[in-house]
Amino acid sequence: MFQAPDISFYIISLGCAKNLVDSERVNGEMRALGFRAAQSSEDADILIVNTCGFIEDAKKESIEVILDAVGIKDDAPSGFGRKLVAAGCLSQRYRREVAAEIPEIDFVYGIIDDGFVPGLCAAFGIAPEPGTGFARVRKRPLVEGLPYRYIKIAEGCSNGCSYCAIPLIRGPMVSFPPERVLEDAEAAAGDGAKELIIIAQDIASYRHGATDLADLVRRVSEVRGVEWVRLMYCHPDHIDGRIIDLLRNNDRVVKYIDIPFQHASRSILSSMGRKGDAASYLALVEELRARVPDIRIRSTFMVGYPGETDGDFRELLKFAQQAVLDRLGAFVYSPEEGTRAAELDGRVAPATARRRHARLMKLQQGISATRMEGLIGRTVRVLVEERIDDCTWAGRTEYDAPEVDGIFYLTGGNVSINSIVKARVTDSTEYDASGVPA
Repeated sequence: MFQAPDISFYIISLGCAKNLVDSERVNGEMRALGFRAAQSSEDADILIVNTCGFIEDAKKESIEVILDAVGIKDDAPSGFGRKLVAAGCLSQRYRREVAAEIPEIDFVYGIIDDGFVPGLCAAFGIAPEPGTGFARVRKRPLVEGLPYRYIKIAEGCSNGCSYCAIPLIRGPMVSFPPERVLEDAEAAAGDGAKELIIIAQDIASYRHGATDLADLVRRVSEVRGVEWVRLMYCHPDHIDGRIIDLLRNNDRVVKYIDIPFQHASRSILSSMGRKGDAASYLALVEELRARVPDIRIRSTFMVGYPGETDGDFRELLKFAQQAVLDRLGAFVYSPEEGTRAAELDGRVAPATARRRHARLMKLQQGISATRMEGLIGRTVRVLVEERIDDCTWAGRTEYDAPEVDGIFYLTGGNVSINSIVKARVTDSTEYDASGVPA
């Protein structure tokens, strides 16, 4: 029997922020049992790959990372050796295939849950440090000291979009109890996080008893130390007046929302299992801007969905021109086995889908540049995250989510890392901006 304090581990977290929260859970649980966190995969006794299986490119990346990890197993010292663990979405959906095709994996598990760490310990014959146990503990970030944390408020999804494998992997939506969410928020704020980012597959559908998203976020915003709360992944068919009022009236909820519209053609949206169309989605954008002055809207779109005609794509381009969204991401449709869309006729040629993707992103590049130019001369709030040199810092405005949006470069002044400062915008590009302390 090995002892946890003698064993080190390292986590590679792939995919979305929701997966990252699962990795933070493992990090917290293993540290609480006495395991030591390694500084790199090469230094670890146990290498854990938390995989993604959302689309084909994500699956390929997960397999490549696992195979890279296989390559360093032989460098392990004697005794315990180096163990390789695969968990998460890919191994949840393809557990048998992963285990059979990559036999070098020592422990294959699905979605991270209460049984993961106990199962890992049992598989490798590891005893927790005396005095510890497998009780739920607070999450630990994989990178310490970041001024933001993701707060996951639900698991799974019940929207039933035709192209999406998430319900097949993670099941129907289950909203977490408010008390659990608040515990996570308080722990994150206690670690110094200034910004909490509310995430789930569709946060707009959150409901636990009488508590809806607006109620929950209001309570999160009251946690001591929290200065910004950001809303990500709001399905457009479920955004209601209470969510809009929350954005308008709560000063700690930043004027920013992520709404994955996915398309604008009524026929494509109907096939996807969505109720909206270009007119209703444009009306939602206009309502948000009318009721929440200065709001910034981010969205995601899919091109190349089965049956997407040139006319459907023109509708999407027209919508993008009319909506003038601040941030827009796009991806090419990927057929996922087991989904309804994978069985549809009318497959779009890959070259055509790629051209449409490039055309949409080029259009948005110009829109984003114009929107960013509108900030020049204005004063914005900036969360300072990194010092670049003696007089330059990098951070984000309240209008930018981490990892997916732009960077703000602040020059001059004497500011502190992980502080929120006011800055006057002096220049901009399509996605980033720069300025000086106001």
